[in-house]
Amino acid sequence: MRFAKRGDENQTKLPATSARPANPCGARSAVLIFLFTLCFSAVVSVSESANLRANHAPRRSQQNGNSFQRNGDIPAPYDVLKKGISHNDYLAPILELKANEAQYLASEPMRESYLEAMTLLHSYVGDYQLAYTYEDKLLSSFPGLAKVRERNAKDLLMSPIDSYQPRRALDAIASIADKRQVIMINEEHRTPVHRTLTLELLPVLYAKGFRYFAAETLDEKDTELSERGYPTQKTGFYTADPVYGDVIRSALKLGYQVVPYEYLRDCQPKPDNPMSCQDERERGQAENLVDRILKRDPNAKIFVHVGRSHNAKVNYQGQFKLMGWHFREISKIDPFVIDQVRMSERRNPVDEDALYRYATRKWSIKEPTIFESASGDFWTDDKNIADVRVFQAKAEYVNGRPTWLRIGGQRRAHALDLKKLNLHVTDGLFKGPKPLLVQAFFDGENADAIPIDQFILHPAEQIPMLMLPPGAFRIRAIDESGVVIGHYKLTTR
Repeated sequence: MRFAKRGDENQTKLPATSARPANPCGARSAVLIFLFTLCFSAVVSVSESANLRANHAPRRSQQNGNSFQRNGDIPAPYDVLKKGISHNDYLAPILELKANEAQYLASEPMRESYLEAMTLLHSYVGDYQLAYTYEDKLLSSFPGLAKVRERNAKDLLMSPIDSYQPRRALDAIASIADKRQVIMINEEHRTPVHRTLTLELLPVLYAKGFRYFAAETLDEKDTELSERGYPTQKTGFYTADPVYGDVIRSALKLGYQVVPYEYLRDCQPKPDNPMSCQDERERGQAENLVDRILKRDPNAKIFVHVGRSHNAKVNYQGQFKLMGWHFREISKIDPFVIDQVRMSERRNPVDEDALYRYATRKWSIKEPTIFESASGDFWTDDKNIADVRVFQAKAEYVNGRPTWLRIGGQRRAHALDLKKLNLHVTDGLFKGPKPLLVQAFFDGENADAIPIDQFILHPAEQIPMLMLPPGAFRIRAIDESGVVIGHYKLTTR
């Protein structure tokens, strides 16, 4: 594990995707780039494909049994990723992909999917510095990057939030929950810290009468999820991340009905509107939320976790409308929309919104924060995009792990039992010849359950600590072949 400052995603706010692409990881769309360069201050994610398919492309292709692309003798990156983590081995795909890095980077059709897969895998194992190094490479081909960075680099001397006061986001959202039937929060898929606010909100909103938790990434084929009570590698695509996995586990434990709502039908773009499949997907997601929850329970209070900006209530006339807009039109319910992507830390400060840098300099932001006026209004620059903007804290590291993994005090750091894991350590440094993967699982969950925490031990580097909630756990260390080097059980309080 690298002990450097965590970076963050460089992700635009309103990505657009079609319902079913032929190639989920191909070249970018000129229309997409134009829209995002015009409307937003962040950097576009080049993983959004020419066919404008984002969140479920890897998962859906895997379900259909199709490989993405092949180039000579090297396999498609997402095939490698899914093969490894299907057995809860996150180390093998990282090493296999890395061994062929030169070939992947030289391959025009596979370069982007390789960089995206490596970004995700390293974020799943808590190696955030390396994850965002790969993301920087992923974003480098975006033609508008220089202009965006030039604009972002200009520091603010005053801001629209100067007359506002910072307030803890958790408390602010709780304060409006009694009056709102639907709350939608977003994430950048490559940024696990965005999932921690959802984790903290789950018990708060449950106490306010919310009984449904809908997540975009969920696979509707995992029909045993509720009965089983925890996620496995079949539960979804991004749920392979231990933090996201714990979102699902925690929701089920609290008593939420967990609902998948992704739109899964094929679509062919209309000749006069290349964005028509994006609109079909957005509308399909909204219809699924209505059909699967509100038609059965019209008074249901629903907490929705979306990818990127599907929750925005935006209508691009003649192009597409986002899910939040469709949901409001179909259900006649105005969802309370939370954006936490824009005001987040980036690896490169010039990829941060200038207002974010201004706010983190002026106020001591140590946790997700919103800004509230004297009259009680939450600050947002556009209510069609978000009812409130959440400002994320800049990451700090203790014992090799980001402090946000404490999840508001839900987790504590626990040292490894080095002897039981058969690890060789000198002066606090791992002395093994090759990397190992350390994982913690809830005791009693099956072998394919998503780990609660994990990290890679790199030779000659410090030994990090596990971040665990109270409970009984199985701890193990595995090598590049998936062979268990050592294991033990641990009970935390």
